[in-house]
Amino acid sequence: GKTVPKVRPPPSSLLERNPQMFETSIVGSLPKPAWLAETNKLWPQWRAEGDALVQAKADATLLWIKAQEDAGLDIVCDGEQSRQHFVHGFLEQIEGIDFEHKVKMGIRDNRYDAMVPQVVSAL
Repeated sequence: GKTVPKVRPPPSSLLERNPQMFETSIVGSLPKPAWLAETNKLWPQWRAEGDALVQAKADATLLWIKAQEDAGLDIVCDGEQSRQHFVHGFLEQIEGIDFEHKVKMGIRDNRYDAMVPQVVSAL
């Protein structure tokens, strides 16, 4: 019979460079502090406006970054503290979408009513 040699990974393999196989992180939103936005709501309203809101979002982001560092995560994120809803964070950057004149719409198979922005011109 044929002898099959054992294959050893080269010395530069991931496991030999870093005995920890995977870097740790989180994915998704972390809860917003009650002083930043309403809690336990699908579409929470901000508790501040203008420059105060900008600062409050930055403060909440820094708190979550510190919490992740303290927990020993390798890759930290902003916890999505600066966005009201995952769709809005993207849509707010697109011309032709009106956030000032929202309309009520049923979402998630009409389980929830939400005030949503309108498309008012070409995107």
